[in-house]
Amino acid sequence: MRIWDINPADKTVIDADGRDCPSDPMSGQAKVPGNAMTEAPPATGENEKAKVVDGAWQVVADWRGHVYWLDDGSRHEITELGDEPPADALSEAPPVPIADVAMKAMARVNAGYTRAMAAILMEYPDAETLSFDKQEREARTWSEWQKNGGTEPATPYLDAMLAERPIGKAELVGRIIAKANAFVEAHGNATGRRQRLEDDIQVAVDNEDRDTLETITW
Repeated sequence: MRIWDINPADKTVIDADGRDCPSDPMSGQAKVPGNAMTEAPPATGENEKAKVVDGAWQVVADWRGHVYWLDDGSRHEITELGDEPPADALSEAPPVPIADVAMKAMARVNAGYTRAMAAILMEYPDAETLSFDKQEREARTWSEWQKNGGTEPATPYLDAMLAERPIGKAELVGRIIAKANAFVEAHGNATGRRQRLEDDIQVAVDNEDRDTLETITW
């Protein structure tokens, strides 16, 4: 007599070939275990499994371990017997929307721009950067007066600086203007680069050029 053992976890056949039924050692009669069937399981095809339902065999879908994706990019794995992939399932991850690829490229560019700006300002404390406009305005106004004459402009901020920095006013003004010019050039170059890369990203988006978008960085 042949029997087929049933997996108690999911009620599927353990070995489709079955095994000989054990005998009672006293009577010698066949002794069918409680978790076994005396009827052979039905034939199954791909992604199918024989399962006992209410004491009888049934063929059910078996896609356990199968991975699929949906159009929204979400990944799914089937873990339950009887579950099947939906009709709109994809066998591989769909391409990331080009808008998302462009967003990541822009994030790389902006991060590089932020680093560049930080490098320009790293030698100055934040509190001092708040005075840059005032320093430059007074310095340029005083420099114009020095060249063209007239009434000497008031420069209270520069005068306060000179009280703690014993150098000539002309020298201080020259240093401030030189630093301001260097800052403007560096800041302008970095800003222009960021805007150029932003334009490159938009062109790549318009052309649906994913490869270019992946390479754009600061």
